[in-house]
Amino acid sequence: MRPALPVPTTATCQKAPLSALRQIFFFLLAGLISCSTAAVAQDSGFPSLPKQGKLPAPEVVHELQDSIAKLRAAVDLLPPDSKDQSADIEVLIRSVDLAIQDHLFYRDSDAKSAAQILQTAKARLEALQAGATTARHTGLPTSPLEKPTSIVGGFVSKIDGSVQPYGLVLPAGWEAGPSEPRRLDVWLHGRGDSNVEMQFVRGRLNSAGPVTPDNTFVLHPFGRHCNAFKFAGEVDVYEAIQTVAAQYSIDPSKISIRGFSMGGAGCWQFAVHDPGMWFAANPGAGFADTVLYQGWDSKPAYPMTPYQIQLLNWYDCPPWAGNLANTNVLAYSGEIDKQKLAADTMVAASKKLGLEWLHIIGPGMGHKIDPNSADIMDKQLSEWAAEAEPAIPNVDFTTYFLRYPRCHWLTVNGLERHWSPGRVQGKVEGGTISIDATGVTHLAIDLPADQLPTDSEAITIRIGESGLAAPDAVAGKPYHCDLVFTPEGWSVAGAPDQSLRKRPGLQGPIDDAFTKPFLIVLPSRPCWHGSVERWVSAETEIAIKRWHDIMRGEARTVLDRDLDAEMIRDFNLVLFGDPHANRTLGGIIDRLPIVWTREQLVMNGKSYDPADHAAAMIYPNPLNPDRYVVLNSGLTFREFSNVSNSRQIPMLPDWAIIETSEEQGPLLPGTIPDAGFFDEKWKAKSN
Repeated sequence: MRPALPVPTTATCQKAPLSALRQIFFFLLAGLISCSTAAVAQDSGFPSLPKQGKLPAPEVVHELQDSIAKLRAAVDLLPPDSKDQSADIEVLIRSVDLAIQDHLFYRDSDAKSAAQILQTAKARLEALQAGATTARHTGLPTSPLEKPTSIVGGFVSKIDGSVQPYGLVLPAGWEAGPSEPRRLDVWLHGRGDSNVEMQFVRGRLNSAGPVTPDNTFVLHPFGRHCNAFKFAGEVDVYEAIQTVAAQYSIDPSKISIRGFSMGGAGCWQFAVHDPGMWFAANPGAGFADTVLYQGWDSKPAYPMTPYQIQLLNWYDCPPWAGNLANTNVLAYSGEIDKQKLAADTMVAASKKLGLEWLHIIGPGMGHKIDPNSADIMDKQLSEWAAEAEPAIPNVDFTTYFLRYPRCHWLTVNGLERHWSPGRVQGKVEGGTISIDATGVTHLAIDLPADQLPTDSEAITIRIGESGLAAPDAVAGKPYHCDLVFTPEGWSVAGAPDQSLRKRPGLQGPIDDAFTKPFLIVLPSRPCWHGSVERWVSAETEIAIKRWHDIMRGEARTVLDRDLDAEMIRDFNLVLFGDPHANRTLGGIIDRLPIVWTREQLVMNGKSYDPADHAAAMIYPNPLNPDRYVVLNSGLTFREFSNVSNSRQIPMLPDWAIIETSEEQGPLLPGTIPDAGFFDEKWKAKSN
């Protein structure tokens, strides 16, 4: 077990240190929690993530650390116009630094790999110092590539400011300079508990990977290591695509999502949530339904509450199967692979909706893709890519919550009830836009300027049986129209409805706050009651450590008294403590749907003893209604989920009351006497 670390902070956010006594308390508590968490994992059979490794000999560690320090000092001296490329250097340095910090050396050869990676970072640094336009091209020939060639890049995560890695395979024939846009395949890797940053970087520097289609870029996102490309891992896939698209000529109409094993699970999720993004989806193996994959239909691991069952609709794919009608689907399964269940489950869900798509089965294959099946898939994807072109497609899209609101040119901006399906069907014929909508309250239409449905200015919108007086199109400009459902029926809205309601990016549940830039606001005073104080201190450390371990980043922190207007503007605020301990929480408590004083705690019409109860919650921030405020929670899935990526599911909804006298466990932060979702107006309701 690695030594316990103090609570990490970010210099730009942590303006002043904790009081000496409180800082010592947090440091000691970090050690206690690290030890107790490891003990729980061992006693309960839950593995640690990442897999625990070791360190090389002390003299080797010292040499690596010395190289890291010198490289970072030199990077800091780069001229301002080189800073954008420094992420491609820091991503290599950080991979080795994290391996040292977290004891993530697994093989004797890892020490040699670390030195080689730092040498590559040095070469990139020297290229930048010499005036190279981008470190990403370091070591590549100026002539066209003779074979597919893999490189590694980095981007600065918008969520936590960490530099995250990705691999990119450049196709044979590629050369620097202007070129025709090429297809991009996004390949999601399988699970590897010891395939952390340094090992990922080494692999991507040394291998082109399992798929190298002709004339195609292949992007390999790291995806935060081992979370099936969910939560922050999901966001990282999109940020990696954006980074690559800014540097290389990518055809946006020819981007596919592919993957195998854990990557296959991620592929299913991207395909059903954002079907308009991909010209094709090519999932292999993986999982698609948590309960079925885990066998909980016959042997539940724990009694699942109604809200936890609803929360399965975030990443379980069968309820979203109808969205596969909006893209091309080519699934793969080994004939005797247990993970064939994923495609079989999606086949069954799709057939119920009258959908059919291609499912390649490798004869006699276990958890592996056979060469013949690989050739068949490569040929089919190439044919689809050749047919792909910008167009205005018909849309048939269902969403269960507004984290996933969009398909092609239609965006759902409001639902009648979250976690119940909202469906929109739309088509464009000439100057007429026809839409059918059920379970939906707000819609937006967006058509690019070069794809306007008519050369004339007149636009007709029909929604259901009603025709609406739509705004005219303006030649050469994109077309946008907001629609809202009122008691009188659908009408054109003059502007988007920004009232206090659930809308895309502000719909909960708690875990959604950690898919966007967030800042943990630490309390500067103790809680009213000792039991709550101990629980809050422990949960704070668990949240910070868990983000580092599972999401491979560093949570930004600030002391409540140092929170400023810029932070309120830019971040979801995660407030730990009660209204006495956390000054920020105390300042907004009267604008939250809860009563919390020294003497009483009232939530959803029920009273709890504040001496041994605390609240966890997500809500639009009264100080900035375009951002969240979160009370007393980090990621809601705990050590129990380390066994399988399919277990990494939200465990708490929009709000929960927690007994602080109960010991934190690997499944939940304590006994939960009540929890539930807010309604569409962010009001508490019985669940």
